[in-house]
Amino acid sequence: SFIECDMASRVSTGTPWPDGTKCSKGSVLLVCAEDDPHDTIRPRLDAHRADVSRIHLLSGVRRITDEGETREQVFTLSNLETLESTLKQLDDCRLVIIDPIGSYLGGHTDAHRDNEVRSVLAPVAKLAEKYGPAVVVIAHRRKSLSTTADESALGSRAFTGLARAVWHVCQDSKDNSRRLFLPGKNNLAAEQPGLAFTISGEPSCVRWESDPVDLTADEAFS
Repeated sequence: SFIECDMASRVSTGTPWPDGTKCSKGSVLLVCAEDDPHDTIRPRLDAHRADVSRIHLLSGVRRITDEGETREQVFTLSNLETLESTLKQLDDCRLVIIDPIGSYLGGHTDAHRDNEVRSVLAPVAKLAEKYGPAVVVIAHRRKSLSTTADESALGSRAFTGLARAVWHVCQDSKDNSRRLFLPGKNNLAAEQPGLAFTISGEPSCVRWESDPVDLTADEAFS
């Protein structure tokens, strides 16, 4: 969640990515269930020097009943028309972050069944293709052992199967305060090195190290 705030802040201001590559400036859409917007998300964005005027939170959907009453319900990815309407309003949207993905599949979707997960995520991919933003989906890791890092995502293999690039966050086995950001699959570019960071300061924010980490997620997990 700290990394998502760092990403959102960089896109909102056009600040280069941690490895020095260019970052396109634009709006960011956050779909975040686990952190409170007021006491957690906003302070973290401020700590990362975000332009919060460009960062928007999609938390619910308003419905008008047949009786004319307005009712609010939690947003899920089954409300695809709401997501598309929001992207139309944010015509400079460069990044959509969904955290965690399991909270937004909808009550009738089994997160462990490939076909059901794909039926929810594939239309989101089509919207991204249509309107242009990158979509970052954050998934938790299962507690049981897995053969590869990409198979460790909680739920269906479709979560990593549909993704064009997968990155893993894990603790450095030699330093409890250090975190590693390591590559998994990548269908869009040549193999990339990993990165390392710590979380420090008051309020806390991500502090990236300048040197790359020559380690893959599979190597770290093994």
